[in-house]
Amino acid sequence: MGSIRDLKYTTAHSEIWAGVDAEKIGNIGRVRVHARRGCWIAIGFWLEFHPEKDWGESAISYLKFARDDEELPEEIRNAASRLTEKVNLNFSVSHNIDPLEDAEKIIEYFLDKKNLMDRRK
Repeated sequence: MGSIRDLKYTTAHSEIWAGVDAEKIGNIGRVRVHARRGCWIAIGFWLEFHPEKDWGESAISYLKFARDDEELPEEIRNAASRLTEKVNLNFSVSHNIDPLEDAEKIIEYFLDKKNLMDRRK
């Protein structure tokens, strides 16, 4: 029987896989939605172990707080920043990014077992 962490990991990655499918048909908007949703699942679980952090409830608020949290690695903050960047009408951003790659980094970081230590004790 798997753990809740494993279930969250699988669920977050299912969003990445859905994003890959959306990318194949050229639906870039859906790619970003799935990338952010995967991050929301991972960060939401991580926040259960960090009750001192009140990051709101939406994927965007989680990513904005992650972007600004100096306790997080720069690579994670940068990925969160790119995922919160506004897009134009063509769903383009100011630079060439891969939202699924950024989401993968974020999911891996926030669901890494060493980052899920219970600090409430």
